Amino acid sequence: GDVPLENIHVKDLDKFEAKQDGDVIYRLYSPQADGPRPLILFLHGGGECGYDNLLQMTGTLGALKLAELYPYLYVMAPQAPGNIDEMLPDPSTVFQNTFYTSMLLPGMGWNTEYIAQVCDIIRKMISDGKVDPHKVFVTGLSMGGCGTIRAMRVAGDLFAAAAPICPSMIPDTYDTLRSLTDAKIWVSTAYVDHTFYRHKYIVDAIMQLKDAGNRNAHLTLYAPEEFEKYGFADPCLPVLEKFSENHNAWVLTYNNEHGIMDWLVSQYKS
Repeated sequence: GDVPLENIHVKDLDKFEAKQDGDVIYRLYSPQADGPRPLILFLHGGGECGYDNLLQMTGTLGALKLAELYPYLYVMAPQAPGNIDEMLPDPSTVFQNTFYTSMLLPGMGWNTEYIAQVCDIIRKMISDGKVDPHKVFVTGLSMGGCGTIRAMRVAGDLFAAAAPICPSMIPDTYDTLRSLTDAKIWVSTAYVDHTFYRHKYIVDAIMQLKDAGNRNAHLTLYAPEEFEKYGFADPCLPVLEKFSENHNAWVLTYNNEHGIMDWLVSQYKS
């Protein structure tokens, strides 16, 4: 039978302290350092919402990998409220979602109020001298990619740079993304994803930023061969399964394909 999640040993999980601050539950990896260090905020995807302060660590490649890649900086991994069964009662509807129908329930997931509270915790870490105010970064996948874009709206002054991965494209995230004319941002996603036309809106938004003169707006559309290298998107898969597999773009990004993560953590906010 299935082993209960709490009985599974997750490598390096003990390096992250479980914390709560107001409504926000999160895990925090702290580097061995006396002076202020950079911080990377990791926002999980829709399937890892909840209240156990664990699933955001174990559900997908993310926070643990970032701490392994960059042990000299803080990695903060909050958990967004809600649970996937309430938010998405019928997972098959993902493939019927359009730009206008992919909506989140109020107060669930990476809503702006929760993101603002998360950012307040980081601001306090800055004022306490723990975090370098010039080197705070944000990244997230899927719903967390959407959260990353919202974080740039809620607290754009806080972040040196952002790396949203396969971000949900709905009217508010599209409008925010194309307004980030001064932000350092690198979006990565598949050439086609599990929500049809997602990549079309992402490309449009990044092109608008470039047209507006933003030289720090970058886009990577992973090709089929790049997915195959990681064992995803076998060319023989039925089309809907292939689109679902293509959603795993974060595996490529968090393995530093195209140097995206190295770019992120090397940025500096003056």
